Amino acid sequence: MQQNVKRNKQKHKRQLTVLLSLCAALIVVAAVEAVILANPEAYQFWLTLYPEGGTAEYSSIVLSIFLVDIVVPAGLALYTFFSINKLGTPPMYRLIWGAIVFLAGIRRLLRFQTESILWYLALALWAVLFLVVINIHRMQLEEA
Repeated sequence: MQQNVKRNKQKHKRQLTVLLSLCAALIVVAAVEAVILANPEAYQFWLTLYPEGGTAEYSSIVLSIFLVDIVVPAGLALYTFFSINKLGTPPMYRLIWGAIVFLAGIRRLLRFQTESILWYLALALWAVLFLVVINIHRMQLEEA
């Protein structure tokens, strides 16, 4: 029994490493964007658009954007980390998480932040994550 669990962990090691790396990269990009937005120049620009706003509103907007950006990669990473050894990556996993990742990538695309290099990086990471999620079953290590 213990040998079978060890074999399953080795079998899914590459899948888990690639998926967790992409999710971590998306979280890092979201964190860098939040840090960029949390500076005095960005706040002053926001005040020119919304003069009645205050620091509390601006901080809550930046935090909300950050949390929305990380909820899908964090959820996917946690779900996969805790379930891949037991359940593997069945077709329903690939279908549901593929759809969620695709929609999150479309949401990111529709923000149209074309002046930001981080927007392009995040789009590329979402596209690669989508391809990894729908093809994760092909990344298993060959059994000896």
